[in-house]
Amino acid sequence: MTSTGTPLVSILIPAYNEPDLLEIALQSALAQTYSNMEIVICDDSTDDRVEEMLVPYLAKHANIRYFRNEKQLREDNFNRCIEHANGEYINFLCHDDRFHPDKIRRMAGWLNLPDVALVTSYRQRIDGFGNPLPDIAATSRLSWVDTVIPNTVLADHCLKHVVNPIGEPTTVLFRKRDLKEPFGYYHGKKYVPINDLATWMQLLSKGHAAYIADPLSSFRQHGGQGQFNANMIIPAVEQWYRLIRDSRLDGFLRSDEDFRTALIHHRHQCDWIVRMAVDGGHHELLERYRANDVIGEMARLIGEASSDDEADAEIEGAAEVVRRR
Repeated sequence: MTSTGTPLVSILIPAYNEPDLLEIALQSALAQTYSNMEIVICDDSTDDRVEEMLVPYLAKHANIRYFRNEKQLREDNFNRCIEHANGEYINFLCHDDRFHPDKIRRMAGWLNLPDVALVTSYRQRIDGFGNPLPDIAATSRLSWVDTVIPNTVLADHCLKHVVNPIGEPTTVLFRKRDLKEPFGYYHGKKYVPINDLATWMQLLSKGHAAYIADPLSSFRQHGGQGQFNANMIIPAVEQWYRLIRDSRLDGFLRSDEDFRTALIHHRHQCDWIVRMAVDGGHHELLERYRANDVIGEMARLIGEASSDDEADAEIEGAAEVVRRR
């Protein structure tokens, strides 16, 4: 914190190839109207193009610090960034996303409220060329006015609808001290496809979420990303189930009906995942990530919270998903 009381914000960029997109992201960080910030770049690239692109920026901007990973860390690069962060507040910036110029300034004030554990906002989907894309369920506005959303309300919404409206790592500002587990961990377990939401659940266990209705970041979706990769999608069968189950340890999904609703919605999501995996010939991945066992366990839990007729219908539906393998 400076002598004027302005907290230092660490903007953390886990870089991976694509220097052209990274440069756009970096320029959006440098354009911030919030003055007390550092930019930490941890480079997980497979070549030297990112390092070469950064040379003039490192010479010009003393608040940029660059680290080249000795070996590829993949999702653990997020935690490598945190290790190098000096800021009281942290905001990731994925290398292919970008910030609105007022993002940090508008968000930082909300963390003066002691019961707010994270600050998020509406975000805009963009394609590989930066053109806006229409909203999907995960990016639809949670509110048309800036507000504080109670932690149980927001967490339950995410879990019951099997969706992450809080946002990707780029979207959220939080206090470094509030992160008691590594990024991507929840109750001691590591998450990969939904490492961001696992971290937001960790923070929501400590406090509420401030939501800003204006778009303060852009989330780029293009064909080179992991969300279209079977190795990222198929593990979501087990990881979403684990997140739903373990969230009850923090007082989320308190009622059996809410818990059952979350399981049913995830079971329907599993139907799509398994169908995609079978069509793509990914039977080995289904075995590796225990899709069969997880779907069967969800069917049992759904049945325990249902009437006999409802239980029969849900168990039969889950069995059909398994049979499609």
